[in-house]
Amino acid sequence: MLAKAVPSPWISVEVLFTLGLLLAGSALTFWALVRRWESHRQWNALADWGREHGFRSATVDPANLPPPLDSADARQPLVRLAMRSPTGLLIEWQTQALQQSDGTPGTTGRLLWHLLVCRLESAWHPTGLRPAGARVSALDLFSLSSFPTLGTTERFIVFGTDSAAARLLSGSMTRSLLPPDIGLLLHGKHLVLDFSERPFDEIEFNRMLTLAEQIIQKLPS
Repeated sequence: MLAKAVPSPWISVEVLFTLGLLLAGSALTFWALVRRWESHRQWNALADWGREHGFRSATVDPANLPPPLDSADARQPLVRLAMRSPTGLLIEWQTQALQQSDGTPGTTGRLLWHLLVCRLESAWHPTGLRPAGARVSALDLFSLSSFPTLGTTERFIVFGTDSAAARLLSGSMTRSLLPPDIGLLLHGKHLVLDFSERPFDEIEFNRMLTLAEQIIQKLPS
């Protein structure tokens, strides 16, 4: 009778080594996926939303902000997140506390602004609607005067640098379209929506883009 072939012990070692490599690779892949979705969930969600809506992550220099943010009186600005498209900019922007007219701080610490900037076909004198109940607003960063006699002030107060433009905005349908916690600024050929009271996430992005489109369609020339 022929003797049965005895497998080499090195074959078992190679099999165990290969299985160990596969196990280590699987564990590493699992760890990377968990870390990606747990530790960087916001980044990944924003990136996925951006690919669907034509926005890409952007680097914005705080010392060289795009218009109309370059006209703002922003102290120690810091850009935390920014996403840009051919026609708009979503930016999470941080500044030092605002100052009251007597020089005392309006708030302590730093303020975080959530803004959507869109392009307009026609140019406007700086004009806006500031939420009446807001303690601070991104409109406060610009040198604007209030026009409390233009329309009701229960939800918004009209601000601007030109009375004719302020009157035109006050008499438009924009008041009825704008939620009471959202500020609006028209500045040159740009529209800015201040949604700082809301999260900086893809749900609010969709809402702000829809709102901006509705406002632009109803804006008087």
